[in-house]
Amino acid sequence: MYRIMIVDDEDYVRDILVKNIRSSSLAVEVVAVAGDGKEALKSALQLKPDILITDISMPFMNGLELIKEMQKARLLSKYVVISGYDEFDYARQAISLGVKDYLLKPFLPQELDEVLVKMINELDSQKTLQQNMSLLREQAIIREGLYREKVCKDLLEGRECRETDYKQLGMDLTGDYYLAGILRLAGGTWDFKSQESIEEFLLLIRDGYFPADISLYGVSFDGAHLVIIWCGSGNGKAAFTGKIKTGMEKIQVSLKKYYQIQLTSAIGSPYKSREGLCASYQEAMAVWRGMINTEHPVLFYGEEHEKQEEGSSSSIRDWKNQIRLSVRLGQKDEALLQLKGLIKSYASLANKKNDYISVSVKELIYAIQNDMEHAGFDREILEPAASMQDRIHYGSLMDMKEMLESYIETCCLVISEYSEETKASTVVKQIKLLLENNIKDCKVDLEWVADKVHFSSSYVRQIFKQHTGEGVGEYLIRKRMEHAGMLLQNTSLKIQEVSEECGYENQRYFASSFKKFYGCTPTEFKKAVEEERLY
Repeated sequence: MYRIMIVDDEDYVRDILVKNIRSSSLAVEVVAVAGDGKEALKSALQLKPDILITDISMPFMNGLELIKEMQKARLLSKYVVISGYDEFDYARQAISLGVKDYLLKPFLPQELDEVLVKMINELDSQKTLQQNMSLLREQAIIREGLYREKVCKDLLEGRECRETDYKQLGMDLTGDYYLAGILRLAGGTWDFKSQESIEEFLLLIRDGYFPADISLYGVSFDGAHLVIIWCGSGNGKAAFTGKIKTGMEKIQVSLKKYYQIQLTSAIGSPYKSREGLCASYQEAMAVWRGMINTEHPVLFYGEEHEKQEEGSSSSIRDWKNQIRLSVRLGQKDEALLQLKGLIKSYASLANKKNDYISVSVKELIYAIQNDMEHAGFDREILEPAASMQDRIHYGSLMDMKEMLESYIETCCLVISEYSEETKASTVVKQIKLLLENNIKDCKVDLEWVADKVHFSSSYVRQIFKQHTGEGVGEYLIRKRMEHAGMLLQNTSLKIQEVSEECGYENQRYFASSFKKFYGCTPTEFKKAVEEERLY
């Protein structure tokens, strides 16, 4: 609804305008009325009407003066003036103020409607234009952010960039030294899923933490970790690195104090050219891979602490096999303890074999998944999330440890909920269904059933007896005899045919089993049924 203000010093004119507007079906509403310009200006500044309908000649402040004051206040209203035949000079002044519409006294309701329809159409067009311009501005900002993201990624991954790219984006990449680092925020709600969020964070940390002669830009490869590019002047590498280290330590303290966010960062070496950013980023990744705690929240390449003894591929393989076995048994605590050993082994290799660690972690995850599938668990429940791929590729050992802990706990929880008793009950139901659906098959026996459910015959015999109180053979004979009785009662099949339908190749053996179950032969049973029907 568009908002209308009516200003006229004559009561009856205001009343007519209000009545006609409220009785129309137009998408407008009267939000205020006033008897003079001064009163109207106060309301207009507060209510900001879309349309102003005002008389020209009024006491204290006339309609034209009111329009001038509203324009000075930058109110984007549409103006309609009411004038008489003797107010032509006023009307001419109104035109000079941009007023395009007027009502000549006396006016008809239809004339008022026509003017309002025109105003509404103009406002609709104006709103659409503003929305389109806003959308274009947003798209331009997004495109510029994506462009800046691409340039940063190209720099870090060693792809050539043009000088014009930096200039178009307003990026100052001139300096004596260039440096790359990786940041991770734990706690809070900050994420780096969009370039806009990244640049908001950079604004937060830029001022007050780094000198004016240092520029910084950021990009995220996985939405969870931020890669920062620093460039600027310095009296030697040590002085430049010192500025970065001091700034990062201050940021770490501030984030923890004011935002309850734990910052961890790994930073490469400074280089004298932009082309060195790729090597600096790789060094930062090497440090990042080896970080398994937050004892040293800001760690530079070459300053790694407390390296473990060199791990071997055989010890890593042993840890992984132990973890798989513990998960299969649902032993969560044991599996998590073994995971700590695996992570320590990885830590000793972190700066030397990044690719090996990534591949090894992937192998472990998919090996656990395959183990679970072979045990009969639903693949979709335990399939690794797509986000795991990014964490394996870009994450630190600390990230991979957290990810593996979560995956192992999930698998063990599924196994513990699916207890042996539940599994046995499910197997028994499956056996019953197999027997009942294959009564006609004379080859059905305990070994056949065990093969179908993929368990040993001794396990099948044991759990079936425990859950039903019958052996598999006893249950099968009972079901065959019940089926035979139903056929003899409700069909005209011959005894031989009933015998075959119930899985007996030998009619004599069928008759013997039938007599044991019913206390009479099949022939006697059928005769008794026929006699009962006669009576």
